[in-house]
Amino acid sequence: MTDQALQSMIDDDEAMCLLIGRRVRYFDVEYEVTDLLPEEGLMILSAHDGNDVQEDSYGRPHRLVPKRQNLRFRDAEGHPTGIWQDMAFLDGPLAG
Repeated sequence: MTDQALQSMIDDDEAMCLLIGRRVRYFDVEYEVTDLLPEEGLMILSAHDGNDVQEDSYGRPHRLVPKRQNLRFRDAEGHPTGIWQDMAFLDGPLAG
């Protein structure tokens, strides 16, 4: 994907939402894009393997949840961050 196509995609909330459900490899761990927070510029990845302990509101261990990564996909100026070089889409390359 070219830099211009990537910039167009991260500027388009609807195009970014199409990534939800796609499988990715991020630093040799397989994840699925499970959510996007466009206003914050965050992409949420959840792993199928591996769990983390989620704490309750008092900081006590509460339950096991899938391992998760919260990744900033654009910086404060709206440009793509470095996560795009560290991520490989397992369902095929992104169009563009």
